[in-house]
Amino acid sequence: MVIRKGGEEPQRPAGKGATDNSLFRLREALQTLALAEEDRTRALGTLAAAEKQHKRAARFLATAEEDREQAALALTLAKKDRIRAVRVLAEEADQAYARVGSLDARENSAVARAEGGLAEADGRSASAEDDLAHADARYRDAIEELGRTDAQRVRAEEELTHADARRAQAERKLRLTEQQHNLTEQQYKRVMAEAGVARAAATTTAIESYIAGSLGSQRLNQAEAGGPPELPFGPPADLPGYVLKPDPLSARTPAEFVELLKQYRIWAGEPSYREIVRRARKAFGASTLCEALKSSHLPPEKLVRAFVWACSGSEEDLQAWTTAWRRLRMKHQRPQNETLAAISALPISEEAPGLVG
Repeated sequence: MVIRKGGEEPQRPAGKGATDNSLFRLREALQTLALAEEDRTRALGTLAAAEKQHKRAARFLATAEEDREQAALALTLAKKDRIRAVRVLAEEADQAYARVGSLDARENSAVARAEGGLAEADGRSASAEDDLAHADARYRDAIEELGRTDAQRVRAEEELTHADARRAQAERKLRLTEQQHNLTEQQYKRVMAEAGVARAAATTTAIESYIAGSLGSQRLNQAEAGGPPELPFGPPADLPGYVLKPDPLSARTPAEFVELLKQYRIWAGEPSYREIVRRARKAFGASTLCEALKSSHLPPEKLVRAFVWACSGSEEDLQAWTTAWRRLRMKHQRPQNETLAAISALPISEEAPGLVG
């Protein structure tokens, strides 16, 4: 097959610049989202640090409270010791006054011991009061530290809230940019369709399909004169409950129809292309069959019928595949005026490449 190319090269559509702009805005939105993610990560780190400081301040406060309780307990014990010392002093003084006739040295010694015990009790009481004052000071420091950590925690939560807000704003901007990109891409495709790119591809496909159908129909007509191929036996039926044979009537597009043809070949035992051509009495070539099964367009009807015969299809299978082909052909038929006009201007040889088995 020889196809003459003519005409000027289609100009570049104006929608390409808009597509580049939308891609630039999309990348900018992605960068904004990444910055928002970094701000949120830093805010989370600040919040975690504030939580650690808050926990340390709480432990420090608990230690200060324990020290304060111990100091208060020591003060209480010191006061009790002082009271006992005073009582002992009073008792010994009473005994000393009662024993007026006893030795003065003994009385003086007892008084000195009592006064020494009282002085020691006063010292312990003063030390306990100092410890209590230090514990109160540490308690106040712990309360202040707890207040500072609470403030830092509140600031960290505010930063996290702001980071979440910036992230949501960046995500909204990204969605808007993606929508604009999709709209720009649709406009680009529409401009390309108006420029004739899709129309040229459809015309080329229609020409190839027409050539394949017209040159392959001669061999298919010759094969039909001898009737369907005689095969020794067909594929066995599926077990009850296992319906594996493809249903051609379920195809909604030509591409689905071709895919079901491939599955039907597998269901029939997956014979080779050369075996199918031999069973069909060489109504078409192996390369023609291979190209038809690789294409997404509807193959010729006679090729489909010969293919079903070569796969040991029954009369019901043949009717089903033919009905499905007719339905899709009437639904997806192309305009004939443009196709025939393009074909009439092409030189076609007797044996086109790819159609001879």
